Amino acid sequence: MEGYMTVYLIILVLLLVLSAFFSSAETAFLSLDRVRLEHFVRESIPGARRVSILLERPQRLLSAILIGNNLVNTAVAAVGTVLVAKMMPSGQGENIIIATLVMTILLVILGEVVPKTLAITHSFAISRLYAPLLSLWSTFTRPLVAILNILTIQLVRITGGEEITTNPALSMPELRTAIRLGAETGSLETEASERMLGAMTLQQRQVQEIMVSRMDMIAVEQNQPLLEVSNLLSTAGFQRLPVYASNPDEVMGYVHVSDMNAAHLEGLNDRTAGDIMRTVLFESELAPIANVLDLMRTHGSYLVMLVDEFGSTSGLVTLEDIMEEVVGHMRSESGAEISRVTEEKKTGRFFVDGNTLLVDISSELSVDLTDVDANTVAGLLLYHLRRFPKIEEKIDIHGYRFTVLEMDGRRIARVSISKKTT
Repeated sequence: MEGYMTVYLIILVLLLVLSAFFSSAETAFLSLDRVRLEHFVRESIPGARRVSILLERPQRLLSAILIGNNLVNTAVAAVGTVLVAKMMPSGQGENIIIATLVMTILLVILGEVVPKTLAITHSFAISRLYAPLLSLWSTFTRPLVAILNILTIQLVRITGGEEITTNPALSMPELRTAIRLGAETGSLETEASERMLGAMTLQQRQVQEIMVSRMDMIAVEQNQPLLEVSNLLSTAGFQRLPVYASNPDEVMGYVHVSDMNAAHLEGLNDRTAGDIMRTVLFESELAPIANVLDLMRTHGSYLVMLVDEFGSTSGLVTLEDIMEEVVGHMRSESGAEISRVTEEKKTGRFFVDGNTLLVDISSELSVDLTDVDANTVAGLLLYHLRRFPKIEEKIDIHGYRFTVLEMDGRRIARVSISKKTT
């Protein structure tokens, strides 16, 4: 009796090992980063080529792994139940239930959870180790896999699904990995890779993150004389200004400097902004930046007004604002350099506008300031103070001292940031 028990126990351990093998193989191969794998192949990393060959037919590989996993798990349940039942006193009806529960727990922990967890963190190492054995297993089960694949394809077609392609398009994370690898290996210039990565964030980020807020927006009233508008355009250094009816919540269009010049040449200086304004586009402040860019492209516009959930004007965004997110800081339409963050080299202090995004200043300071319900430096200070600050008021945040330098009414206009000294 003890001899049989030992044999059953050895078989059970071997089956659990095989279950862990197939479970971890499934997770390791399916979680592999294809871009890094191709990089390993080009670098002739041992085992990478064999792994790549197996993944050329993902449906066949997955079917072979699942066949092995299901066969082994069924055998584990059968052998384990018999083994536990023999270890229990006879004559008890609950033996089978207890045996089933024990084997289920063992199978889930040792055959699924632990191996899959290890496979996620060491996907390439495990895939490279398993590749020779899986190649043999895939060849051995090829006839059965072929039959199952035919049945699977027919079932997928009947239910209206799509077949698994051998070369699916790269996902966004894989594209990011490809770009970063290109920069690391020198096949892509650092500046080019940064631009590509910047462009890829446009779909995930909301346009309110980069807009010119209503508080900072320069706009003109529809009845304002063109001469005044021309002077304002010249002073502000812009080419476009929104035009409103009676208040900035009633934006009707925008004026362009080229229309101003044309009116001047035609001697129409007695006209108003409303006479020459162009149609303006509107979009929600919560829209993805990519959607706003597509709206500009479709309508040939360089300016879009943004509204909040109540339909009130929350700000505006220009094509230049969006392009700056892709290619970095640009020059303004007047030719002046746009600088959100200025550093004083001698003292190590930073000078920023109140509407500077926390994402930008966090990057400069190498500290995360975005852990609060605020998007800008002004919002960060208001969040911590819970009131409007005074000029020269100081507040310490994450090891840095923020000093309010300028106020425009109740708006925080300019702030200095320095490392806090103990």
